[in-house]
Amino acid sequence: MNNPNAQTIRNSVTEADAVNRMAEEILAAFEAKDAAKVYSYYAPDAVIATVPGRPAAKDGRAVSQAIKNDIADSNFNISLSNEKTEVSGDMAYRRGTFKITATNPQTKQAMHSEGTYLTVFRKQADGSWKVVEDFGV
Repeated sequence: MNNPNAQTIRNSVTEADAVNRMAEEILAAFEAKDAAKVYSYYAPDAVIATVPGRPAAKDGRAVSQAIKNDIADSNFNISLSNEKTEVSGDMAYRRGTFKITATNPQTKQAMHSEGTYLTVFRKQADGSWKVVEDFGV
């Protein structure tokens, strides 16, 4: 006899795997300094606030510019450690720790930060996932 709960769990694992793979692709695009590729993973209404000292980017143009600024920053480097991925319906999130190096906008010196991140994803009509909220504290 089929267990509908088992099917739901299998689907969630598959979706969580898809979200985790996408997160790895985003990091690879950052490492390749491919701003267009990184931006392609973000929804048009995404909000991103991941570099201390920089204001949150709250629309497509601002998010695109923030990503370009990060990639253009010769000091920029980021690493993530995922602690949890959760999927529920058309929403998902990843939570973990990060280490980031970026140029401090005030001092113009390399600044090393670490903390906790939360990235929220929304499933799109075509079945893909896009980042809608990306925060580091």
